[in-house]
Amino acid sequence: MPVTTISRRLVLLAMAGGAAGVRAQAAYPDKPVKVIVPFSAGGITDIMGRIFADKLQQLLGQAFVIDNRSGAGTRMGTEAVMHAPKDGYTLYFTNATYASLPLTDASAKYDPEKDLDPVGSVATYGLAIVVKNALPVKTLREFIAYARQNPNKLSYGSAGVGSGTHFDGEHLKNQTKIDMVHVPYRSTSLAVQGVASGDIDMAMDGGAKPFVDAGKVRILAVTGAERDPRFPNVPTTTEAGFPNFVVESFMAMFAPAGTRPDAVRTLNQALNTAIADPVIRAKLAEQGMTPVGGAPSDLLRMVNSRITEYKTIMAESNLKFK
Repeated sequence: MPVTTISRRLVLLAMAGGAAGVRAQAAYPDKPVKVIVPFSAGGITDIMGRIFADKLQQLLGQAFVIDNRSGAGTRMGTEAVMHAPKDGYTLYFTNATYASLPLTDASAKYDPEKDLDPVGSVATYGLAIVVKNALPVKTLREFIAYARQNPNKLSYGSAGVGSGTHFDGEHLKNQTKIDMVHVPYRSTSLAVQGVASGDIDMAMDGGAKPFVDAGKVRILAVTGAERDPRFPNVPTTTEAGFPNFVVESFMAMFAPAGTRPDAVRTLNQALNTAIADPVIRAKLAEQGMTPVGGAPSDLLRMVNSRITEYKTIMAESNLKFK
């Protein structure tokens, strides 16, 4: 066989091999994707993770399987993703705890601005401020006035020392010049149960609707920038007269730092497509969520903003965790 013919065949084979490599890279995802959620099944973050996992499976044609890794205040789930392969087949669906945990837990040795890659934010949500029915207040303004008249006689519950709702309770105290006793629980839902039973006076939670609907607690306001679609007649804290107390958490997806860029792009595009779907938007509204979307850089800014907010609250309240 002439040398020129051999050379031509080698070139064609090399081109074919290169094309196959391109096809393989562009095929993401070509196998099931694991989505780690750092909370137990049944909670709001798990519910939201499953909603988006199902939609991504529909859009991308591969199974997106939820893996609940609860424990150590979400640290176990975070570390599992940090140490996973950077191929796009292990993802992380979590809330704002990812940004705050290193500030409150010395064992959480990760940098939320660097150690995971942002994929995309999906929603933000505010909290319902609920009080026990026995309190002689009907509005947030009345509650604040009553708390000022009774310093350190009222109590608020949180999901534990250093939790987001602990920060939120201290932030409320700072912004409204009131004094309340902090009572830590294992979760915000248990704190709301404490309000319903009369053990504590106030709590803030995104999942308080069943207690409100049952008349076991009284809702005064919601902390988001917009009204909660589940409580259309309940004012925001801004509308109630406290514009400096707007509190929102977020739900978002991350990947191990250094994950292949094409996978991140594909996932971000799919998330934004999902968020634009009217069915998904209706499901978000059912959970009191406001759709967000956007680029990975938008999510990174959201993480940075949350870290700054928490550091400010720590300084104002002289909170120390380490």
